[in-house]
Amino acid sequence: MTEKRSLITLSEEQAIAWYQHHLLVLHGYALALALKAGLSPAQAAIFFVEPWHSDRVSIRAQATAQILEQQARQIAEVSALSYGEEHVQLTQQDQNWLVQITIADPEPLERYGASPELHTQWVAEQLRQVCEPKGIRCRVWQDQDRQYIQLSLQAEQ
Repeated sequence: MTEKRSLITLSEEQAIAWYQHHLLVLHGYALALALKAGLSPAQAAIFFVEPWHSDRVSIRAQATAQILEQQARQIAEVSALSYGEEHVQLTQQDQNWLVQITIADPEPLERYGASPELHTQWVAEQLRQVCEPKGIRCRVWQDQDRQYIQLSLQAEQ
């Protein structure tokens, strides 16, 4: 008879923390490689996001309040997976949505030389590439240890 042994000794919380840390290290590494190749954070973001859009026709849509809320909740959820739910807040302010992310430990982003400020620029361009075609304006900025993502409907042109 074969004895079955589990090699996994981490709790669920430990495993999630480990994956979150390594995800941020990989983000820092990808950005650092792009910077070493001479790309700006914005150029690196376009290069990073481009494969997601390769099969799509470039049609500009006019988002609705429902689509805006869905996008904000999706960004908050992905951020919670990356940084931990306790570090992400989603609030609605009038017709805008604000995702606030506390970057409790910048070391994983900085490990290869990509500062949180450069990472914020990288994220800003990625989100612009994702949101703008949907008719959503996305503004991203950093203030000390917090990253802010504000989403609103684009004005009709």
